[in-house]
Amino acid sequence: MSCISDCIKYLLFIFNFIFLICGLAILTLGVIVHLQVSGITDHIDTNLLFPSITLIVIGSIIFVISFFGCCGAIRESHCMTITFASFLLFILIVQVAVAVYVFVVVKNNDDKVDITENYEKVFKNYGMNNDSTKMIDLVQSSLHCCGVYSSKDFILHNRSIPPSCCGLTEEQTCSSKDVYEVGCVQELKRAISNAGTILGSLAIAIAGVELIGIVFALCLANSIRNAERRGYRV
Repeated sequence: MSCISDCIKYLLFIFNFIFLICGLAILTLGVIVHLQVSGITDHIDTNLLFPSITLIVIGSIIFVISFFGCCGAIRESHCMTITFASFLLFILIVQVAVAVYVFVVVKNNDDKVDITENYEKVFKNYGMNNDSTKMIDLVQSSLHCCGVYSSKDFILHNRSIPPSCCGLTEEQTCSSKDVYEVGCVQELKRAISNAGTILGSLAIAIAGVELIGIVFALCLANSIRNAERRGYRV
């Protein structure tokens, strides 16, 4: 193996540690987003669960792929290096597809799903249905919002303003001066749009890193094959 091939081997090994971190980042973000929106999407029809679940799967698979990359680089195995590059290419294609889906579908969620109508239906059951009540309180506490359009929605429905409109617990009383002024529909749309931007941008950024890894892996595999043909390896 030449000096250049040795450099590629160690660079590929280093890149696999980067892939490991990237996989952990994807997995963590996917889990966080999934946990945050799973309770909401049970009541409101959004497309945010698909990319979050996909990123969880991708993050998990990257750990396995990193194993092939590390072993292939250290052992200078042509087969394992090619396997690593092939798996990484497949993941890269999936990530780009997810990123496109997120930017096109999730960020334009307003055009496909009437969040306002769905949220109003859930809001009408506040205080009468346990699941709806928990969902509304979760949204209001997490997004620092109140009501559908404003806190006046509770007054219109002859209800007192709940503690979640002030970020308080059930035992505490919400003061009128501490009530969140913005409505939850507006904040939900903003949260979905921001989540779509983060998920899509992260997928594209990591795909760029993976593309570099694929190039290094193919270069190393080619060097290993050439060395084997020339009889430098046993």
